[in-house]
Amino acid sequence: MRIGFEAKRLFLNDRGLGNYARNLLYGLLKYAPNHNYHLFTPQYSDKHINQEYINSKCVTIHKPSGLLGAISKSAWRSLGMGKDIKRNKIDVFHGLAQELPKDIKKSGAKSIVTIHDLIFLKHPEFYKPIDRKIYFSKVKFAVNNTDHIIAISEQTKSDIINTFSVPENKISIIYQSCNEVFYEKRTQTELEQVKTKWDLPKNYILYVGALNENKNVKVILEALNLLKGKFDLPLVIVGKGEAYKKQLIEYATKNNLLKQLIFASDVADPTPLDLSSFYQLSSVFVFPSFYEGFGIPILEARFSGTPVIASNSSCLEESGGGASKYFDPSNAEELAAIIKNHTSNPSAKKISNNLTLKGSTNKLLSIYNTI
Repeated sequence: MRIGFEAKRLFLNDRGLGNYARNLLYGLLKYAPNHNYHLFTPQYSDKHINQEYINSKCVTIHKPSGLLGAISKSAWRSLGMGKDIKRNKIDVFHGLAQELPKDIKKSGAKSIVTIHDLIFLKHPEFYKPIDRKIYFSKVKFAVNNTDHIIAISEQTKSDIINTFSVPENKISIIYQSCNEVFYEKRTQTELEQVKTKWDLPKNYILYVGALNENKNVKVILEALNLLKGKFDLPLVIVGKGEAYKKQLIEYATKNNLLKQLIFASDVADPTPLDLSSFYQLSSVFVFPSFYEGFGIPILEARFSGTPVIASNSSCLEESGGGASKYFDPSNAEELAAIIKNHTSNPSAKKISNNLTLKGSTNKLLSIYNTI
């Protein structure tokens, strides 16, 4: 089968959408190497991708072509990609990040689109009006013009149905998975090397993810302020977002918490291998987001055997499972109480096969084969 992907974020995005695309490709190459995979992207970068996978004989990369591609890469991505999909005789085309080319119907390929979340509608206060309009337009076109939709959680499926009146049988749920490096227990030597390399404290709270208003990391500092003098664990943050980072520093400075605030990404972004040690060295992982489509860092923490505390909003109880603890994301007192009591009892127990890379890949292949 010749399977095509809208792969811009696979190459250029170092956050959730990019990680989703890369993990999906890695899973297909590992568990279904008999197919041909075509990556359509307006721009190529090898910064975030494993060259071993890109150099695979079953992977082909397509960049903008024709007059439209020469004039505007963005226009090619929206209006000209369909011609290249048709020219390359793609059987199934998968939009990995909530959108499809406007000319997808002319491509002759069956189409699938993954919808991650509708946060821009659920929390419009976190987005500029123009961005909300663009996101809504892209998602509306995609769900109305695709042959099938993949939602990454029950929450996202429900949001799609309620917002766009899409028939339920047009949507399949395939949970996101994470890099299989998080499945492996690091040796004590490996852990000590990472601890020394990154100058990590002996015990700490860990947060992994973007830094913005929706991620709500400030509530962790508010909880630590309530615990000050009783339970003084530092907070290690792996993630970027300069504007929100300034807010965190201002709050920490005002409340004498600056010594407990560590931004690991100021040095560099940890590799997945190093990040797995970050999880395994931590006392507890906290994910306080107001709204998510799934929450891959929670899964990374669970596979790493790290206790998880997450907000009780949106879909996070789907990704966190029964062993994780949950709190109201607006309630620092509740979070403080849980942090104090939840630094044991790891939550990586009986993780469903649906959350493994192999399980999600097999379900995806089933859709490719039946569409």
